Amino acid sequence: MKLRGLLTLALAAQVVVTAAVFLTSDLVTGTAEFGTAQLIALLASAAVAVLLAHLCTRTIETWQQERTAEQLAEQAQASAQMMQAVIKTALDAFIQIDESGAVLEWSFQAEALTGWTRQEALGADVVDLVVAEPLRAAFRQRMARLVPELSDTPAGMRFEVTLVHRNGERILAEAAGTVSRIGERSIINTFVRDITQKRAAEEQLIQSQKMEAVGQLTGGIAHEFNNMLTVITGTIEILADAVKDNPPLATITKLISEAADRGAALTSSLLSFARKQALQPAEIDVNELIEELAKLLLATFDKKIEIATKLDRAVWLAYADRGQLSSALLNLAINARDAMLDGGRLTLTTCNVVFGVREALAVGAGYAGDYVGIAIADTGTGIPQAILERIFDPFFSTKEIGKGTGLGLSMVFGFVKQSGGGIKVASEEGRGTIFTIYLPKAETSTLRPTGYDDRKIVGGKETILCVEDDREVRHYVTVQLEGLGYKVIPAADATEALAIVAEGTPFDLLFTDIVMAGSMNGRELAEQMVAARPSLRVLFTSGYAYDSLHAQGRATMGAPLLRKPYRKAELARLLRRCLDTAVDSAGDAIPTPYSVQADVEAFLRRQAAEDNGKTRSRK
Repeated sequence: MKLRGLLTLALAAQVVVTAAVFLTSDLVTGTAEFGTAQLIALLASAAVAVLLAHLCTRTIETWQQERTAEQLAEQAQASAQMMQAVIKTALDAFIQIDESGAVLEWSFQAEALTGWTRQEALGADVVDLVVAEPLRAAFRQRMARLVPELSDTPAGMRFEVTLVHRNGERILAEAAGTVSRIGERSIINTFVRDITQKRAAEEQLIQSQKMEAVGQLTGGIAHEFNNMLTVITGTIEILADAVKDNPPLATITKLISEAADRGAALTSSLLSFARKQALQPAEIDVNELIEELAKLLLATFDKKIEIATKLDRAVWLAYADRGQLSSALLNLAINARDAMLDGGRLTLTTCNVVFGVREALAVGAGYAGDYVGIAIADTGTGIPQAILERIFDPFFSTKEIGKGTGLGLSMVFGFVKQSGGGIKVASEEGRGTIFTIYLPKAETSTLRPTGYDDRKIVGGKETILCVEDDREVRHYVTVQLEGLGYKVIPAADATEALAIVAEGTPFDLLFTDIVMAGSMNGRELAEQMVAARPSLRVLFTSGYAYDSLHAQGRATMGAPLLRKPYRKAELARLLRRCLDTAVDSAGDAIPTPYSVQADVEAFLRRQAAEDNGKTRSRK
């Protein structure tokens, strides 16, 4: 609009000037003919037109320059506003500095990351703000090399750096930096992301994978060892019975039996670490358990060690194996005692914890959700950082030879992971150690199976199909079963067992190992047999107790498991448990009518005892 008005004004001025010149020439000459005066008037008009055109051009150029400057200023302002919006909404902290390290820009996220406010940071040296004092000189040298490197890399660079929060806490950060030049100045723009928890989670994952690999190897060794112990513990019972009238030989057999039991306990520890130990999880009042443990520790630990408890009275019920949890806590308490030879304080704490995905991953828990935390803290010597990552490795121990097997913490780790929980350890040399166990919150009650009377061994006359791929174990089991009165049909693998079934050979119970060589394991064999004969009784056995139970299909769900190594009494008891349970043609258990006979007999015995006591007192 301004340009159009200017041109209109110039044309109007030209018309007015031309008309005035011609009118003046007519008045001077007194004639309307074209002559010298009119030529002069025309030249004057042209001169005025040229002058007006020049003035218009200058005015237009000036206006265009001003307009361009305004547009550039508007664009710069819009760009600056957009940049501020990006910085404010970015998840990462933004820090802008010059070549000397002076802070030019400090975003809100940078305040949250470092603890320094924008007012405090602007103009300050960034190195003094976020770098530990011993590292500042080296960091400044690194910055001096970084500016040329960034200048030669238009796309910028990513690098990791360790920063320090205002409160002294160390932060592992990932930085992405670029350099822009404003005149002779170099401006360094950096986005910074806190990756401390991410790195901790990665290290936890690597450690878990390593422990998983070691656990697989350990579990395999323990499984084979259990097969050998099954033969040893079983045959030693036969020998003990044969030499019971010969005291010297009876003593030797007792020593062998005790050694076999220690071997069984060792393999149980290995399987616990490998997370292949069968558990019996149930609802646990951890406060009650801790109080019982505290009483035990007060009675057994040196009086120089103070035992304290900090129990959350609103703590949830945990879902885990009570016996295994007791062993794990006792193991941690003993380690704490050994770290406080000159006395100290042992504190047992319980609390409720709600984990998000990141927190659950950081402690190795199975999933995000509700957990019950149990912490055991001591004021002992602490664990050196150099070996902190190895403390859960099997057979790793810092104790003197003969004072530890190196399996204690491995068992704790295996139990916690198998229970679906997590474990965290924090330690500082000279100040003490804190082990924290996280167990899943109990949701529903779990019924515990009713045990059999183990004071007597009862056999039977039924026929048992025994499937075991280890020749020595198969021979031992056959002898034991026949000794209990059963008829035995041995089979070396699933294929041979199916062939026996195909021949129509009758039998009452399938007793099978689960982990077997060949194309079909014991679980799959039982599934196939039960599918064709639902009323078939099944008894599993395995050294891989955990995997065996959790791998069962629907058809064999609930079939008992006999863990290797086992004694004759355990074998006899579980066989009768399977065979004495009434089932219908579909394989479902037939409910047994409730009887009060046992309660009546117990009541009569108490009454008789009380009567006898009264009679004696009268005499």
